[in-house]
Amino acid sequence: MENQKPQWTMTEHSLLAIATEMHSHFRDLQSYYKIAKGNLLSKLESTSDQQEITAIQEDLHDVEEKLTFFHVLNNSISTVDTVLHTPKMITEFKKP
Repeated sequence: MENQKPQWTMTEHSLLAIATEMHSHFRDLQSYYKIAKGNLLSKLESTSDQQEITAIQEDLHDVEEKLTFFHVLNNSISTVDTVLHTPKMITEFKKP
């Protein structure tokens, strides 16, 4: 049985570039949802209409859930991005 090393098959994008782009994207999404949460909290403080309060609270719940997911994704891909950019990993993934 032959043991062949797996090769990155996406020739137009390097693994390192994809990790860096994903890190940036998830960080930006996390910031976006932090701002969205702040905007919803401001709206919540400035309204007394119960129907509007309920709608804002539902939106806030959705935003908080997404914020949690993007926080986890951002932290995870940050670790991947950091490890992939160590000298040993750069050497490992350089094109032959």
